[in-house]
Amino acid sequence: MTSFSFKKSNGKLFDANSAAGKQALRETNLKGKMAESLVFDLLKESGNEVYNIGIEHSLPALMHVRRELMGSRVGEKLRSIPDFFVLDSNKRAHIVEVKFRWHPKGHESDIVRLRKLAQLWDETIVIFVNCSKKPYFQYSETPYVKEKTVLLEPIYEYVPFGVKENLLDKFDELVEKYLKPTLKAPLPKDSAIIDHSAHYL
Repeated sequence: MTSFSFKKSNGKLFDANSAAGKQALRETNLKGKMAESLVFDLLKESGNEVYNIGIEHSLPALMHVRRELMGSRVGEKLRSIPDFFVLDSNKRAHIVEVKFRWHPKGHESDIVRLRKLAQLWDETIVIFVNCSKKPYFQYSETPYVKEKTVLLEPIYEYVPFGVKENLLDKFDELVEKYLKPTLKAPLPKDSAIIDHSAHYL
């Protein structure tokens, strides 16, 4: 098993194979999956067809050769396949990547990751879910970044997805019920616990 370190919100580095590291990784994965689930349901209830297409869904047989894929462009593209394929109500196709962040300002490494995404999957709509400040659901389109700022707009302003504010209110309630309680005071310096390029683009 390959060993790697990741950064917790207090800035400490943990070995992912240590007991504390494994627990923090479980928590991070859980929050990420919760954010994906919320976006999946939000888009579906807004009249879109939504399909899981991430590598763990579309190419599960490749998971056992993940180490061999490391470092190649093919491997980078496969590892970074976005989360969802979406057909909007007009049958136009979109691909969507979901990112959970503590704060809407995002993580310090988001700019690098988004620039990489623009090189590999420039048609992707990135939906950020945060749990500390409304709007909790925001999106970004290519080029994603201007200077050193991630370009974000509320998800209801992305017209093709047809997200209505009254429906969004229901999903905001779920963020406040299940994700917001995980915030610690003071707000973590970094908005993502894990900082490892093989896990997150």
